[in-house]
Amino acid sequence: PDFASDFIIVETSDHARLQLDISYNWHFQIKDTNNEKEAAKLFCVADFVGDLCKSMASKIRGAVSSVTFDDFHKNSAKIIQLAVFGVDSDTNRPKRGNLLSPE
Repeated sequence: PDFASDFIIVETSDHARLQLDISYNWHFQIKDTNNEKEAAKLFCVADFVGDLCKSMASKIRGAVSSVTFDDFHKNSAKIIQLAVFGVDSDTNRPKRGNLLSPE
């Protein structure tokens, strides 16, 4: 598969609890497709999807916990993008595009 979905429970700073349905897409990048050792690195994580979902849920929960329900309701996409991708230092807006995992 090239995506995963997860339901996560978040709580805002004013204690509103919400259930979010989040989906993640991914693409594996291999520098040298002829190098079997490098390609095998993709499969050395026992539960890639579980690790991905736990990591992203933690980032999102942390970001949502610092805003009110009203703020999250109005800006949920931006808040989640900031939590997952961070801030572009040039534009001071959420980064777009890729989130690369260390090798």
